[in-house]
Amino acid sequence: MSRRRKVRIKWFRLAVIFIFGYFMYLIVGQQGQLSAIEAENKAARQRLEQAAQVNASLIEERNKLNTPAYIEKIAREELGLVKPGEVPYIPAAKN
Repeated sequence: MSRRRKVRIKWFRLAVIFIFGYFMYLIVGQQGQLSAIEAENKAARQRLEQAAQVNASLIEERNKLNTPAYIEKIAREELGLVKPGEVPYIPAAKN
């Protein structure tokens, strides 16, 4: 083989290796981006699930607030209201 042909083959091999390396770099980079996006997606799903739970509890609370028994319970416990003729009972503080 002539020296020129050997040099041409070396450059071809070098070019093929370089192109292969570049494609590997792109693939690895995309895998990293994909992993980051999947982690972000998982976090967003968890936030969505938590928001759905909070929403469900708020809907339940709203439905309870439409019942007279729950309104009375809140009025007695949180506001300290009593019905006419009732005597409020306040326990003594423990020392």
